Amino acid sequence: MINNQGFAVVFDFDGTLIDSKEVKTLNYLKAFEIVFRAKKEAKEKIIKSCEKTSGANRFLQLSDTLEALDLTATDEQKDTWSRQYSSLNSKSLKNITEFPSVRGILKELIKKAFKLFAASGILEGEFLRELSRRRLMNFFLEVKGGDKLGFLKSLKERGFWPILFVGDTIYDEKTAMEASVMFFKIAKDNDFLDLAIFL
Repeated sequence: MINNQGFAVVFDFDGTLIDSKEVKTLNYLKAFEIVFRAKKEAKEKIIKSCEKTSGANRFLQLSDTLEALDLTATDEQKDTWSRQYSSLNSKSLKNITEFPSVRGILKELIKKAFKLFAASGILEGEFLRELSRRRLMNFFLEVKGGDKLGFLKSLKERGFWPILFVGDTIYDEKTAMEASVMFFKIAKDNDFLDLAIFL
């Protein structure tokens, strides 16, 4: 049996460390409209699907949206949509700020000997670039893009326990439940104070 590696706190990125929910929803819609030529009357269904699957891997999100609109897509269309979505996000992410309390809570948790990690549904290369650009990488022992569930399970397998997943969506909460780890929801900056109290 692996010796306990310590209490792991895993942070989601979008909507948890940065206040990006609204901007990314609009980018999702725009990318979908550009690539799939969606009609105006489909807008509500696209946004509803995006919000329902927020926090999931983008291709799972896309699959849900296509199903909601009774559409099919080729692999080439899916890749084109992903590149378009990435491009829109890259342009807008630079203007999205972190929640004001983020760096303070990360520093406090490190001082208290918690093991910090970051996981995101964002494609891994894109995620790493964004964390590096924001100079957030040094706060985390490891980061993982694209597969939050697999990452949470891998931490358990490597002996980290207990594990708390900090996220902002229902999908994040379901992911924590599926991985059999604790969950803490962030919806606004004040929630970071509650997280500090909780820990």
